[in-house]
Amino acid sequence: MKFIFGKPTDEPFDREEEIKTLLDMIERKQPVAVIGVRRIGKTSVILKTLKAVNLPKVYISAEDYVEGKSFDLKSFLSYFSSLLITEVLNYTDPKRNLPKVIKYRGKEVIDRLRELIGYIKLSFNINLGEVELFLEKGNKSIPELLDLPQRLAEEFKVNLVIAIDEFQYLRLASQNYPGLFNVLRSKWQFHKNVSYIISGSSVGLLEHMFSNKKEPFYQFFFPVYIKAFDENASKLFLFQGFKDEGKEFEEEAISYAVKELDGIPAWLNYFGLKSLSCEKVTLECAKKAISEMYEDPIIKSAVLQEYNKLGKNARAVLKYLAEKGGKSSLRELQLSRSSLNEGIKSLINEGYIRREERGVYSIIDPLIAKVLYRSNAI
Repeated sequence: MKFIFGKPTDEPFDREEEIKTLLDMIERKQPVAVIGVRRIGKTSVILKTLKAVNLPKVYISAEDYVEGKSFDLKSFLSYFSSLLITEVLNYTDPKRNLPKVIKYRGKEVIDRLRELIGYIKLSFNINLGEVELFLEKGNKSIPELLDLPQRLAEEFKVNLVIAIDEFQYLRLASQNYPGLFNVLRSKWQFHKNVSYIISGSSVGLLEHMFSNKKEPFYQFFFPVYIKAFDENASKLFLFQGFKDEGKEFEEEAISYAVKELDGIPAWLNYFGLKSLSCEKVTLECAKKAISEMYEDPIIKSAVLQEYNKLGKNARAVLKYLAEKGGKSSLRELQLSRSSLNEGIKSLINEGYIRREERGVYSIIDPLIAKVLYRSNAI
């Protein structure tokens, strides 16, 4: 195992149980929601699961189609449809080896979708009218287009697996297409040859979507939670990583890093990479590496970008908790009751804080707390 930061891996550490569960749900055609905070490794778990499945499968991230506070639904559906058609054709007849779709937004992906529709019509004598209707009329024909996975599964006699990462961003599409989730639910529940996996880091928001009777996806997905590593798993992760990197280390240094980083895989990886410059990973090396992480421009930029996307009340609550060491009662925070409640609700929904006890909340990611505490930009 090599330390890696900034991109998912299809060989995640210590996630065998979660992957086993996902594979079982796929076999049952049970829709699944993979839920966990940012940087916890949800995407890596999904990629490893898809790698183990010998079926046509599509992975797409909804986050790629966010434009400010809006969502490019036409590009999302065009790219998704292009990926789906290409994957099914390459799976059923590998000799064709159709090139992968490279462009995922704008005119290029729409043109590619037109080419694929023409190819299917000529080569297989299959008329995918729902796609042609979508290309012609756009949003007006979305309900028909959403049946494409089941239609292809039936036409080519295969089962499919579809994974949509950061699913909560599709809510933004409701501005231009009200009732999108109602339509998705009405279609997906009858797709007997398709297994759906969604994931998201907005933990509270997703849980609300699945547990509220007024929500379209009420009791539709089986939840699979991806949690931070516990102390033993965190230590084993660093032990194994430094061993495979050929780097000597002191157990005291590992214990210190585990305590500071609290089992977040992304930060454990980043710590591992920063520590490789030391001749030996001593306690002094570990303290220096973690201290540098708090001021690291890559980490600070990521944290502050997320912070600045939050609403005013959410920022006030998060800043206050950071100043109190990451965990505190909010009774002394100078906000009106309605503003305070709005800020708390937003942060819980987005997966930034959790309720520890009545009136007491904590920031889930320790690095966010430390970076915000030290930052002059908030």
